[in-house]
Amino acid sequence: MTTSPSDLDQDEAEDLATQLEGDVAEILAALSITIDTPTEFDSSSAPFDAMDVGFTDGSWMTRLAQVQSWLRFEDPLPDDGAEPFVRSLAASLGFSTIAEAADMSGPFPRLSLTALDRLRQRAETANRMQQVFQDEFDAEGGTRESATRYWLAAWEDELDPRDEAPVEPVSAQAHTWKIEEFIGLAREQELNLAPSYQRGDVWLTGARQMLIESILRGIPLPSVILLMPSDAQDQQYEVVDGKQRLTSILRFVGKHPLAIERVRAADAEFPENKLLELFNSDYPKFKKAWKATYHIPLTSKLEEEYYFPFKLRTDERILAGQWLEPLRGKYYTEIINHPIRIADKDVPIRRLFEGHSDYRIPIILYSRANQKQIHEVFNLYNKQGTHLNAEEIRNAIYHELEFTRAILVAAGDSDPRTDVGKIAPALLSDWTGIQHLQETLRGYGFGDSRYRCTKILSWIVATLLVENRSETMPSTARHIDTLLQRIQSDRFDPLRNAETIGAVFSWIANSVELHAGHGELWSPVFRDGTAGAKWQELQLVGSIIGIAVAAAVDPDGIEERILSRGANIYAASRQWKRPTKTQTKTQWEFIATIASNIVDLLDVDATEASVAIRTQFGTSGVDSLWAVIDNDFAE
Repeated sequence: MTTSPSDLDQDEAEDLATQLEGDVAEILAALSITIDTPTEFDSSSAPFDAMDVGFTDGSWMTRLAQVQSWLRFEDPLPDDGAEPFVRSLAASLGFSTIAEAADMSGPFPRLSLTALDRLRQRAETANRMQQVFQDEFDAEGGTRESATRYWLAAWEDELDPRDEAPVEPVSAQAHTWKIEEFIGLAREQELNLAPSYQRGDVWLTGARQMLIESILRGIPLPSVILLMPSDAQDQQYEVVDGKQRLTSILRFVGKHPLAIERVRAADAEFPENKLLELFNSDYPKFKKAWKATYHIPLTSKLEEEYYFPFKLRTDERILAGQWLEPLRGKYYTEIINHPIRIADKDVPIRRLFEGHSDYRIPIILYSRANQKQIHEVFNLYNKQGTHLNAEEIRNAIYHELEFTRAILVAAGDSDPRTDVGKIAPALLSDWTGIQHLQETLRGYGFGDSRYRCTKILSWIVATLLVENRSETMPSTARHIDTLLQRIQSDRFDPLRNAETIGAVFSWIANSVELHAGHGELWSPVFRDGTAGAKWQELQLVGSIIGIAVAAAVDPDGIEERILSRGANIYAASRQWKRPTKTQTKTQWEFIATIASNIVDLLDVDATEASVAIRTQFGTSGVDSLWAVIDNDFAE
């Protein structure tokens, strides 16, 4: 039985209100103690103490207003009276009326218990986001601009409260497993290390060595998250979080399935060289035998490509003392019988990895959970410190959709070792025209950041294809989820059709190529706001959408339109100023302004473009985007 604020007696309600008010006061005071702030802040406020935040005298409003930039409310809190202030705050916290959020009958507004709890949650999030900003600012090479970008991206990754599904029980269990249990699953082909939503192996050898050294020192590892989908035919455990850790362990001990498969094939071809036996018993001798067999030395690069074992580091500062010093620069097969101290017990290293040991790895195992439940739990874990960003969560939830996998492949964030045909076969019909999209997106200056290109591509596609029916445009994450939820829930959705999927990405790839291939269209000031070479997300998304909308009407003549009107677009781009406050509303207004201006300058009719997109792909988001600047949405 649940308890709501209305179930509490007066004393209980007062006690809870006092506790929540104290929590809010402490967090607001912590937010005020800062020197460095994001670029979009007007100024930093003077620090204050929690005792300065009064909920009986109305001073809480003054203090909240001082730090509101950290909380990133959709609209600034007005300073023309208590009622407008509380009304705006109530809307920002998700209340439909002011009466739900506060008692306005006294001399000063008194927030309801629910409003206090929501404000506390928002303030706690702001506190975490403030730390994200400070960590990046303090990092080597960090700047106020780069820290601001990290801060904005972190906020974007936050789950919109309106998206939170009602809490439901999930079939999930927490366990601790011996390392041998993971090795056993891999040996029996029951561990899927590379679900379609996972990207390739991104850890370098140094990171893998440090992980193994942590295990040898008895340092606990973070939880591995496994999922066994209820509809999986082979019932493999999918590794949702922990792929790099498990790959490192399996490689170190020579049990990675891809390595075993390669060695068995070589052993079958040259049985007289006993390659499989040497691989399992003496890896240094195996390396010599491999070189003699194939006349190619096993370099570190090849070992990485083949998932073969790696040796420990030789750094005397790391591996020191009687237990660890003898392990320097050795492969696993060379040290399997060496004793190691784990949990105050001396055990051979083989037992640590392949037998009974007190060393355990925590796991979270989900089974028979529906997609919404998994989404909810992943987001909860993310807020508690699990390193899954919004794109990683989204890829896990919607990975069964070929459209999701197509975004990953087209953006270049899928495992490069897996054939396109196995992940998103719908792209094969025009892969030569789509393939360049990966490098082009990276050429905009986003590098190999986790799923950054996937986010950009998802944002563009969702904006072009989602017809928004709400009064205002949602957050970027919610907009993308709306598209994928629609495809997932409707088996007749046009974007389940392979031909349509291929056509979507051919259209986008061609539009991006036009965008990147005509650098003369874009003023350097427009590109990143500081006359630099890299693109920022808002400018890039808005301008690519403008080119794509125009190309939908006149795919054969779009090049000529660009060439004949390029000077006008360049002149206009010098005037498109990125908003200083990047709230959801101002982001969409900026994107819509850029896109609509480009379409107009290319002499394309937006209504005709919307009809063309809807005819070919089933839906169009053009009208919804244009409505942002036409003020068709209610304020």
